[in-house]
Amino acid sequence: MRKYLTVAIALLAPLVLCACSTPGTAIPPSETPGTTPRYLKSDLYGVWYSNADDGTSQALALLLLRADGSATDFLILSENNSMQKIVQQSSWSYDAERNRFEQTVSEVSVQKGKAPAEVTHPHEVIRASVELVKLDNKVMGIKFKREDGEVTGYLKGSAAMLEKLKHIQ
Repeated sequence: MRKYLTVAIALLAPLVLCACSTPGTAIPPSETPGTTPRYLKSDLYGVWYSNADDGTSQALALLLLRADGSATDFLILSENNSMQKIVQQSSWSYDAERNRFEQTVSEVSVQKGKAPAEVTHPHEVIRASVELVKLDNKVMGIKFKREDGEVTGYLKGSAAMLEKLKHIQ
């Protein structure tokens, strides 16, 4: 599974960095001297996504943050007629004063092809700061910067995407 996650990260990293850059816009809140970005918890609600395609491999990452504090991550990888689906269930919280996002992973399901899913319960805690990426004051994406420096970015999904996602679960 680690191999697939490494491949997925390698596939997604260039897209995420390009998709979340905002040349020509104002200085992002995280770079403004002496200030900490202030977002509302409700700014994080909804579906966020990232995808990549290098011609032989495709990856789609979805993050659904619900108002009730629950979250679901989907990672779908396909390569040479094989597919792997990773679904992660978790709870999340956001401290706006400290700009601190915390996600506690309670269940991970890994399904390779049509085989039954293997389920684990890691209880992993992920902590990150948040930066919303805006264009003309409209939220276009989100960046999570983990304590270890790793940055993960997603684009904001639409209401239609959220409706379709409900049928996948």
